[in-house]
This record gives sequence, C-alpha cells and structure tokens, in this order.
Amino acid sequence: MKILGGRSLQLVYAFLILLHMQSSIGISSTTAGDEVRCIESERLALLAFKQGLVDEYGWLSSWGSEEKRKDCCKWEGVQCSNTTGHIIVLNLTAVYGHGYYLPRLRGNLSPSLFELQHLSYLGLARNDFNFSHIPESIGSLNKIQHLDLYYCNLSGPLPSQLANLTRLQYLDLGYNNFNSVKNLEWLSYLSSLKHISLMENDLGKVNDWQQVINKLPRLTYLSLRGCNLRDVIPQSIPMINTSTSLTYLDLWSNNLTSSTFHWLFKFSKSLVYLDLSDNQFQGLIPENLGHMTYLETLNLRYNQFEGGIPKSFGNLCKLRSLYLYHNNLNGMLPEVIVNLSGCLRLSLEELELGKNKIKGPLPDMIKKFHSLRLLGLYDTQLSGTMPKSIGLLSNLESLYISSNSWNGTISESHFSTLSKLRKLGMSSNSLSINFSNDWIPPFQLDSIVLQSCKLGPKFPSWLKSQRKFSYLDISGGGISDSIPPWFWNLSPRANQVNLSSNHLYGALPNLSTTKFADSFGLGIDLSKNKLEGLLPVFPVNVTSINLSKNSSLQFLGLNYNNFSGKIPTWIGERLSSLIFLLLRSNNFNGDIPLQLCWLTNIMLLDLSNNNLSGNIPWCIQNLTTLAQQESSASDHDFTSSQIDATFGYAGSYADKASVMWKGMERDYGNGNLKNLRIIDLSSNKLTGEIPAQVSVLLELVQLNLSRNQLTGWIPSNIGQMRKLESLDLSWNQLSGQLPWSMSQLYFLGTLNLSYNNFSGRILSGPQIQTFDASSFIGNPALCGLPLTPTCPEAEKSESKPKNRDMDEFWKSFKPGMELGAAIGFVGVLAVKLDHPWKHLCFLLFNNVRVRFSNLKGCLCLLVASLGLLVREHVSRLGRKLKLFEPSASS
Repeated sequence: MKILGGRSLQLVYAFLILLHMQSSIGISSTTAGDEVRCIESERLALLAFKQGLVDEYGWLSSWGSEEKRKDCCKWEGVQCSNTTGHIIVLNLTAVYGHGYYLPRLRGNLSPSLFELQHLSYLGLARNDFNFSHIPESIGSLNKIQHLDLYYCNLSGPLPSQLANLTRLQYLDLGYNNFNSVKNLEWLSYLSSLKHISLMENDLGKVNDWQQVINKLPRLTYLSLRGCNLRDVIPQSIPMINTSTSLTYLDLWSNNLTSSTFHWLFKFSKSLVYLDLSDNQFQGLIPENLGHMTYLETLNLRYNQFEGGIPKSFGNLCKLRSLYLYHNNLNGMLPEVIVNLSGCLRLSLEELELGKNKIKGPLPDMIKKFHSLRLLGLYDTQLSGTMPKSIGLLSNLESLYISSNSWNGTISESHFSTLSKLRKLGMSSNSLSINFSNDWIPPFQLDSIVLQSCKLGPKFPSWLKSQRKFSYLDISGGGISDSIPPWFWNLSPRANQVNLSSNHLYGALPNLSTTKFADSFGLGIDLSKNKLEGLLPVFPVNVTSINLSKNSSLQFLGLNYNNFSGKIPTWIGERLSSLIFLLLRSNNFNGDIPLQLCWLTNIMLLDLSNNNLSGNIPWCIQNLTTLAQQESSASDHDFTSSQIDATFGYAGSYADKASVMWKGMERDYGNGNLKNLRIIDLSSNKLTGEIPAQVSVLLELVQLNLSRNQLTGWIPSNIGQMRKLESLDLSWNQLSGQLPWSMSQLYFLGTLNLSYNNFSGRILSGPQIQTFDASSFIGNPALCGLPLTPTCPEAEKSESKPKNRDMDEFWKSFKPGMELGAAIGFVGVLAVKLDHPWKHLCFLLFNNVRVRFSNLKGCLCLLVASLGLLVREHVSRLGRKLKLFEPSASS
C-alpha cells in the first residue's frame, strides 16, 4: 500500500471537513442547480413563526415544507449568508402603495423567531402582533444591528434582555403599547446605537431618560415624540460623557418645561433638527437657542412662549424652517422681521407665526427673505394693507394670512411673479380682490381659501385658469352672478368646493359628466344662494351636498346607498318645497321624524327597506297635497334632471324615475310622474297602530306598509280613500275584522292583506271579490270567498243582517270619535257645521269662565262635528236596514 504524502493528506482532511459542513448546514448532495442552502433548524423556526400568523394576502406563500419550497433562503423577506448559509436578514416590513401601507401580517410574535441567532437585520414594521409581548429570548440576537418593530401593536414591558444587543445600531420600537416602563437603563449598554425611536409609548414613569441619552456617544437620531415625558431634576444629570453627535431630536407632545433647556444646550454644537412643539414651555424664548448655529429646523409651536423673538435668531444662518405658531408671542410684526433679518433671511424657507398676538402691518422688508417658500401669518392681530413687495418672493409656495384685519385691495401686481404659489389662504379679512377680467395668473393653486373676501359682483374669471385645485372656498364673496359652465370642468382633483353665502342664481347643470365627477370624495356646499330649478344629476363620488336656503329643491332621491343614522330633521325643516323624497334601500334607523309632516307638497314618500322603528307619525294628515283634491302639485313639470343613479341616464338630463309600483320597480317618465301619489314605508321595523289620520289622505294612490310589526285594526274610514289603487298591509300583526268601508275602494287593483291576524268574514263587495286567495292567506281566522266557501255560523249571520250592520256601524263610529279623525272631519265638513249641539256648546261656555277663546271655538266645532257624524251614520244605517227588509221577511 502506498502511503499518502502530505499534500494528499491535506486533501483528505479537506474532504472530511466538507462532509461535516454538509451535515451541519444542510447542503444536499444534489447538483449545483438544485443546491439547498437553508439550515434545517432555522427553516423550522421560520415555519413555527408563520404558524402563529394570519396571512390574508399571501405574503408568505413562498414559505413551505414541500420540496420545491424547502430552501428558506429563497423565501420572501429572507436573506442568507453566502458563506455560512445562516439567515442574516428577515425583512417583512409592510410595503407602501396607493397612498397607504398595505396590510401585511397579523397574529402572535412567536419566540421561535428569536432562534435565528445569526440575524443582523430584523424588520417587522407595520404588522399586527395582537398585543404580543417581546419575548425575553430576544436577548439571544447578539449579532443584530438593525431592529425595526415600529407600529407592530406590541404591548407589555420592555425586557431587560434588550441590553444584550450590544451591536445594535438602529432601534425603532415606536407606536406600540408598551406599559409599566419605569426605566431605560438597558439602553445605556447599547453603546453602538445611532438611531432610537420610542415614540408614542408611555414613558411617563421614566426618570432616567436624559442620563441614559448622555451615555450613548454615537447617537445621532432620537425620537421620543408623544411619550408623556417629564422633566428630570437638573442636578441629577451627570455633566460628563455627554453625546456630542446628536443631530436629530424630536420631543414633540410631552410634558416638558423650560428646565429641559439646561440639558438641551449640551447639544448646541451638533443639533440640526429640534422639535419641542406641544409641550409646557412658558416665558421668554431662550436667547441661547439662537446659538445653536447648526440648526436647520426649529419647531416651538403649541407652547406658551411670551414676548418677542430673540435677536440671536437672526444669526441662525443655516435655519430653513422656523415654526412658532400657536403661542402667546406679542410685539409688532416689523420688529419681528427686523430681528430675523440677519443672515437668517438668506436661508429661511418656512416661517410660521400664526395664532399669536403679534400686531401691526407687514413691512416692506419682507422682500429681503428671498428664499421663503411658506409664510404663515394667519389668526394674529395684523392690520394694514398688503405691500406689493410680497410679489417679489418668487419662491413662495404657500401664503396664509387669513383671520386678521387686513384691508385694501389685492391686485394682480401682488401675484404677478409668484409662479410657484400653490396654497393661498386670505379668508376672513376685509380684502377686496380685484383682478382684471382677462388676467391669467402665473400659478396653479392646489388650495384656494378666500372666504369673506370681496370677489364679486361678477363670478371671478381668473379662476378659469386654475385646473389643479383640490380645495376651493369663495363663500361670502359678494358674488351676484350665475355659475359659468366652465367652472364645473376646471379640476378633476376637487374634493371640497364651497360657494355658499353668495347671491348665485340660475339652475345647476348635469354634473355627472363634468371633470368634478373624476375627483375622489367630493363635497359641495352651495347653501345660502338663490339657485333654482330641479336638482341635477350629481357625480357618484359626491360624499356631501349642502343645498339649503336656496330657491328649488323639489326632487330628492338617494335610493340604494349606504346612508345610516337617523333621517335628518332638516329635510322637513328646510326643504319645504320637496315633492318627491326617496330614501329607499339605505341603513337609516330610529323613528320617522315628525318634521317630515311639514312637507306639505310631498307627492311621493318612499322610506322603504331601511331599519326605521317606532310609530307611524300621527301628523301624516298634514301632507296636504295627498289630502286635498285638485292639488296644484299636479301642474309641476319634471323635465329637469334628478339626483343619483336611481334616476335617468348618465350624461343626459333625467326624464324618468324608478318607483316601486304594486310590488314591482318601474320607470315612470316625466309625463306620468305628476300623477303619482305614493307612501311606501314597507320593510322596516315600525310598530304600533296604523294611525286613523291616514284616511284623510284622499289623493293617495298607493299605500304600502307591509313587512313591519304593526298591530291593531285597519282604520274604519279607509274607504274614503277612494283613489287608492294599491294597498299592501301584508306581513304585519294587524288584527280585527276588515272594515266595511273597504268595499268602497272601487279603483283598488292590488290588495295584499296576507300574513296578519285578521278575523271574520271577507267583505262581499264587488271590488274585493275580484282578488284571489293570495291577497288573504296567512290569516287563520279569516273566512269566506275566496279563502273558504262559507264562514262558521254563516246561516245565522245571514239571518240577522241587522246585527251585522250594527256591528259595522259601531266599528266605524268608534275610531271616528278620536281627536285626529274628528279634526280631519271638521276640515272636510267645515261649511256644514250648523248643528243644534254647536249652539248648546256655546251657551254652556258662555256661563263658564274659559281662559282661551280659541279652545272654546274648537271644542264647539268638535261637538258639532260629532253631531253631524252621528246623524250621518244613523241616516246611512236607516237606508241599509230598508235594503235588508225584503230578504229578512223572506
């Protein structure tokens, strides 16, 4: 046997090592193209982590145990080392798209995840871990450098084992629900940290946060926004080992006071970004802030600072953004501008001074701030005229000067060079905006807020060039004009348009074909004008419309939407001219508001297929168009367009409406709309009795109260509704005998009384007998044709017609005694109220002291009405008894 040489022995050793590596890291003996680098234990750890998650969108569909998905190094979000095969990156951060972060994963944060001890990067931001706690095993990730658990819905305490992550450079635990955090000592061990965010976690019990920060020499970024932080006693903060590398510090929305400045000034040579907004700072703004010469952004808004702006601020030569709004700063604006006019005037891009107590005019010196992109001077106490020198700020993008005491005229010379202007707010001033009719502005505005500025009397023609706005408010502009057609085709991005409180007149066009129809979530306010005509077709993207206090609203149809809550009372209070109200198939709930009884012109009221409850309003008799014969409503012309998809066709004026008629949805043209008289309250949860006052609606053609929970009897006087063609009371809990007066409904073509608790004999009138059994089924105690050939004791009933008619008389007489029906009867027979009972009533009251004379008259009229009612019924009964005499004798 030949003994191997030294070189051959080395090859053998290398081969044995390779075999050992194969068994330890899971490399298979397949060809190079099929090589699986995934380490088995780490693959199982990931699968255990996945098992505790809900993956609705299939983000982890590549993770699996099948052969073709066995290599975890190829899984979504996983990256393995090219040399060792260990997983070194796991990034499952939710991705951003379509204007928001797409939903990713939800479930539990499994401890198995922290078995991946070779991780250097772990990103799980914006997933939902259902209030999971961070496992203590996180301390085993001793190689990790980047840990991002931002907005993960985590809770519980912060484990002290985080102190083991000594290589960590990036840590984001912001926007979670950590509680019981009493100290941040573990942070002081992470000396490699450069980036820390604990924002929006409750650190109100932490007293060592400033000391801990001092011990992190490499820290450059710190966000403790919204952490409920409190001041630390200055003497307890060590003066050594202070970080001098911190450039970004965000302490927005805490409980800090001016004593914090003692600690802050330690970073005066490094800070570039400082946000102290929404805290408890009071008194004067410290002069030393003006010595932080590297600052580019300083935010002091929403505090209680007083006095003026320190002169030292003029030396902040690198400052770009200065936010001081919503404080108690005072003094004169010219003095403020002087204090800022050092080298700062060359760098300053954003200046916000709104909501302070600064007074005076805007000085001409403002033109020296050439770099300004944003100037916010709203809601202060500024006055005077606007200097034309503001037009020299050629970089200006946003100008907010609303809610002051500015006066004078704004002309095109103020804006002729502001080609970059995008946002303009000048509302609530005494400004007159006077642009020539042919002037074309050099800018395209996104936001135009000119409320209460004088713009009229003509509609501002310069708006014709503005084709990119999303917000427009020219309300209260003194405009006495019609809205030009070009206005509705300006901007496909419009989402809020306010033209209210002007004197706009004329009719609105069909808006469903304009560019406004392309915007998202459109809200339009046209209230308090003089608009007239019928409502136009609005785009389907409209989310709010205000048309109150105009001349016209007659037709409102909002069928088949998702409106919820109670039916607004203002429909009855403000839309007194309404003729058609259709709210079918929505999610309205609660009672039917009594204010709908104020719609005296209503011809079609459809509230069906909602979740309405309570009683049918007794005041339904006040719908006088449905009660009075030969109403003027029949003369209305409905040739203009209607609202919503229920009506008409897109792109043209609607000339028809979709209406439920005799159980079927049908389209009615404008020639037939004026003939409709309908009340449809079906498919709700209405309770109580059918009010007797419904019988006063003599013009009603269709009444549908089906599929509710109504109880009681059918009103006895329903027979006086002689024009009824369709009556549906099915699927309720109505009871009693069918009133004799129903036999007088000679035009009735559709009748459905099924599935109630009616009893007794079906009426034998010629019209009632035309209906088949389907109109009466589901009433076990109801008998007679067409349900059954005869009724129990039929012969006995036939031999005593007098008693039956007497029952009919008392059954119809009793409801007539109710106050509502009596008052209705008074209205019908007002010209005949000459009855002896009336004279007896007045004689009685003449001897009794009555406080209200009107009450005396009403009561006497009621007494007379009852007398007439009794006389009418007695007379009718006498006639009927004569008709029965021959059959009784035979």
